[in-house]
Amino acid sequence: MILRIDRKIYPDSCISKVVYWLSEQYIINRHIEGDEEVISIEGSFDETTISKTFFEKLNDYRLRGIIDEETKDIRTILYAKAFGDFDELTEEEITA
Repeated sequence: MILRIDRKIYPDSCISKVVYWLSEQYIINRHIEGDEEVISIEGSFDETTISKTFFEKLNDYRLRGIIDEETKDIRTILYAKAFGDFDELTEEEITA
């Protein structure tokens, strides 16, 4: 089975996590052709099910990356407040 993944939409980190997650059950090869990552999956499986699972996981990891990026500054502030003597610092000073 061959899957083509647009690398403009899904970064390498997302693709790598899904490949790692599935690699215990299947033989997976990957290579890049232009802006696409070509994933070859070998093993005994239902193609519809594995395709659905692959893209569900891919979207899950992509969304986690977006949330992680959007909440980075909030986590930094919380860590600074929790583990330091930063009561006098402003938010701009903490995230700079």
